[in-house]
Amino acid sequence: MYCRIYTPGKTVISYKSNVKEMYFIRQGLVEVFNNENDEVEKDKPILYLPKYSYFGDYQILYNLKSNLVFKTLAHTPDNKAQQQPEQLPDIIFMCISKDVLCELCDLFPQTAENIKRRSLERRHRFMLQKNTNSNTIKQKEEERKKGDDAHSRGQSISGDDTSNMKAEDGAEDQLEDFYSDEEPENFESQKEDMKMYLNKLNKRIDSLVDALKQADAMMAKMGDQKGIIEQINNKKTGKTKKGVEPERKSIAEFFKE
Repeated sequence: MYCRIYTPGKTVISYKSNVKEMYFIRQGLVEVFNNENDEVEKDKPILYLPKYSYFGDYQILYNLKSNLVFKTLAHTPDNKAQQQPEQLPDIIFMCISKDVLCELCDLFPQTAENIKRRSLERRHRFMLQKNTNSNTIKQKEEERKKGDDAHSRGQSISGDDTSNMKAEDGAEDQLEDFYSDEEPENFESQKEDMKMYLNKLNKRIDSLVDALKQADAMMAKMGDQKGIIEQINNKKTGKTKKGVEPERKSIAEFFKE
């Protein structure tokens, strides 16, 4: 495990982000929020995680993007109006990376199953809290109230959001029904993004190598070390052979020339 220190009021895990670390709270508190586009009451935490709590477990173990927002506490709940984060101490986490956690689960499969089951139960409680400040759930509840029987209630729920309502039931066999906004991590897109980045980087490196080769060839043609040193000194002082002060250029522009 390794330490991470956050100042009060900072986002630790944002909505729809890939979770790469599991966090254990060593000092301070963490606020958990629903997605801001689905909140009934804006900026209202759905729960607080105190010292020795942890989060990020089920997102990692089930390869899910986070559909919640985790922030370090910026103010005490009863003193929200003042909002003076400098009065609170830093929040300290002990973290374990996704790769290490998954490796440990592979080494100890029986323990891993217990941890995964526990993480699903914790996720269920998180989702129940999420529903307390959710426009989507509020609308579905209103639709359900209009129905006269179970059949009409079932018709009022769209197929894409049935998992939202199942999560409320709390049945053991429904723990693995995930919300429609809990997208799985797209590893292929991540690989593609990295591939594009490396291609761009390689092109830049190639241009630098070509420039170095050209500079080396030009210096070899000159053959006069004294003349080369004179040119370098002129570049540093900003003077030409005629003694005229040229416009100042950046090192990058000199390198390009």
